[in-house]
Amino acid sequence: MIDYIVVGSGWRAEFYIRIAALAPDKFKVKAVYARNKERASYISEKYKVKVTGTLEEALKEEFDFVVDCINKADVSDFAVSLADKGYYVLSETPVTKMPEGEHEFDKIQVAEQFHLKGTYKAIKKVIDMGIIGKINNIEISAAHDYHAMSLLRFLLDDYNKPEIFGEYSFNDELLRTNGRYGELEDKKLEETKQIIKLFKFGKAAAIYNYNKEQYFSPIRKDRLLIRGQRGEIDNFRVGYYNKSDNYVESNIKLHKSGLLNGFYNEKITFEDKILYEFPFAAARLSEEETAIAECLEGMKKYILTGEELYSFERAYQDYKFIT
Repeated sequence: MIDYIVVGSGWRAEFYIRIAALAPDKFKVKAVYARNKERASYISEKYKVKVTGTLEEALKEEFDFVVDCINKADVSDFAVSLADKGYYVLSETPVTKMPEGEHEFDKIQVAEQFHLKGTYKAIKKVIDMGIIGKINNIEISAAHDYHAMSLLRFLLDDYNKPEIFGEYSFNDELLRTNGRYGELEDKKLEETKQIIKLFKFGKAAAIYNYNKEQYFSPIRKDRLLIRGQRGEIDNFRVGYYNKSDNYVESNIKLHKSGLLNGFYNEKITFEDKILYEFPFAAARLSEEETAIAECLEGMKKYILTGEELYSFERAYQDYKFIT
């Protein structure tokens, strides 16, 4: 059993609370510290969890670690302050500062979940097969800022500081249709910003191309293009020349169960190989929720074994390398 308390009551904090509600045999929220009274009431009623009005009351519970989900401006300092008091902390992103002096950074891990998504784990396995050869360039239009940098480093298997050699932004007018809480009733044309940055990881070029509307908009789809010496991965399509120099085109396939046992993500395959099998299938978690649940598992494993999930320093590098 993985026991934790949640500090925060916003949209991201609710993921950690909802996951425990969907998989109660694995996760347990011992308390939620919420300053916003309206959100506190909502969470208490919907999820039937203990909600406290003070941090001190929440910390009286028995738990493995604290999930730090406060605002971006304060999340890093708050995680460090808890760690310095002896608590293990799973902190939300971003890590925007590295406080000076002696601190208990080894008690903090960061919930950088993007590289844990089944889709990206599967794509990385195809890369590691070597069928597209050494990567020459990669274009990522699937995550913002530090999340994108984390993904680039993961997919390229390069954790050195990249060289940035270009940056450009322009206005992209589009119909805003969806947000964090679903489809908008009042759809409006809005000016949004498209940001393009060019990086060099060793000999591989990387293009970051993003608009914040992509997280929810059906008319601004994600894209990941990875080009190597012998082939390319274009989202789920893989085209390459095999060892006999014959062209092969296949697809990375996401399998979902829609039978009488329920609708859920099952596995991801490529040709005759299973690349990824979704854990927590019975809980009916989305791909995003599954990745966050794996962060929770990884945090408990870190406490027990010392095997890192995602270090404070690594997350800080993601932020610094792209800003």
